[in-house]
Amino acid sequence: MLSLTVTKKRNIFEKISKEDVYKNLLDIFGSHYVSDKDVDLYPYSYDMTECEPHMPDFVVIPQNIEQLVELVKFCNANLIPIVPYISGNNVGGLTIPEQGGIIVDFGKKMNKILHVNENMMYAILEPGVTFGQLKKYLDENYPTLRYSYPMAPPYAGVVGNALLSGMNNLSCKIGSMGDSINGLEVITADGDIARIGSCFYGKNEADPDSWWSRYPMPDLIGLFVNWQGMTGLVTKCAVQLWPNKPIQKAFVAIAFGLTDIADLLREVGRSEIADDMSYFNIAAAKLTMGIEHPRQFPEEPEFLVIIPISAKTEEMFEAKKNILFNIIAELNIKGNNLIIADFDEFSRLAGLKYRCIYDLPAVVIPTVLKSGITWFGSYCPTHKFEELIEKVDEIFRKYDYHSPIIYGKIMKYAHYGIFRPILPYNKFTEEEKVHQILEEMTDFCLSLGCIPYKTPNWMTEKMRKKINPGWIKLFEKIKSCMDPNNIFNPGRWNL
Repeated sequence: MLSLTVTKKRNIFEKISKEDVYKNLLDIFGSHYVSDKDVDLYPYSYDMTECEPHMPDFVVIPQNIEQLVELVKFCNANLIPIVPYISGNNVGGLTIPEQGGIIVDFGKKMNKILHVNENMMYAILEPGVTFGQLKKYLDENYPTLRYSYPMAPPYAGVVGNALLSGMNNLSCKIGSMGDSINGLEVITADGDIARIGSCFYGKNEADPDSWWSRYPMPDLIGLFVNWQGMTGLVTKCAVQLWPNKPIQKAFVAIAFGLTDIADLLREVGRSEIADDMSYFNIAAAKLTMGIEHPRQFPEEPEFLVIIPISAKTEEMFEAKKNILFNIIAELNIKGNNLIIADFDEFSRLAGLKYRCIYDLPAVVIPTVLKSGITWFGSYCPTHKFEELIEKVDEIFRKYDYHSPIIYGKIMKYAHYGIFRPILPYNKFTEEEKVHQILEEMTDFCLSLGCIPYKTPNWMTEKMRKKINPGWIKLFEKIKSCMDPNNIFNPGRWNL
């Protein structure tokens, strides 16, 4: 089994022996929370994607920030890589230790919900808090509040998703998860603890009720959002919560033309009536039913769009519903072929398993039954929806891929969109074919201006050939300034 894993060797034990590193880790964390055994390290060496596996040298399980400060100071002095890890539920190889070193597993012990401010609607979380844990906690203790959940399993990490600007089930209204971060506590390379956001008052501790905004001070949170753990260790994160309105109902728009959803997404998005708009091609919708290799049959629709609406009063809900139905009617007059239905009724008729694409967080079982899954996950310009859908559908058909999944969202009232073809596959028999499909999709989508997120290194290598040289120079300056000894998740973004 271990022969599957190869480590690219930068000599990380040039300044200190591996044995001495192990002794220091035992002193910091204790013998129960450090391992260098292959059986313990192997699960951290790979993920479900096509990204090349690499073995870490150690894994540690921190229990408090004092241990992490000691770790960072020690690693910075001895040039030892540190890779943050929560639940391993990422897609993109983001926690694979490219150059070995130490995996910091936050998910086991640093997983507490530290504070909820009901008035200003935010929660302060440790890095290991999961979506299922947060939802349960809010439902039981703060039923008037809700968080925004991605289409991800309940064991996925909240803070990691926010730091990587993931999507969510309020995306049409609020945009990405990164937009909803109020404040951070981080450990920088020299071992300093910095609090960023309105929590920056106070020398050693911050009032838990002070984590309410990231402005109007200079927005240093951007130094840690979307950096894939390359600039420091985040130890606390304040995320915005939202009113859990008493009236919540979802509709499903069924589109029979391949690109009919494009106008629908733009028009309903900018109407400001929907909490979210998620679109699924018919194969993706069938996948939620447990069909392992879904196919589209003649006369079946091309896409489903789930449109949740929330309101404080019945009058508000009826007004939003009428706007939605009028938009559908106007689009059909213009030549689209759309049907709108109550999602509850639709799921009763089509199968209650369809609800797992709406009742989040949830697991779409067939996507985790395979040994591999990958994607081209991107933010995209909304005026390119038609071209993206047509070409990616064509690529899926060209390779006769058995489960062509196209999934995405409209974001922040149609300011931008998400476009995400997904490929579940068998790592041991389909890897070469799947990577060929994904590479062709990537080249096309980049040519239309899509910006990938949670990017594996082979994809950022392609991006660097298109990116403004001044941006790359500034990016590398910031990394060098924040992490002069290159200890934080080295190797990401081809650095």
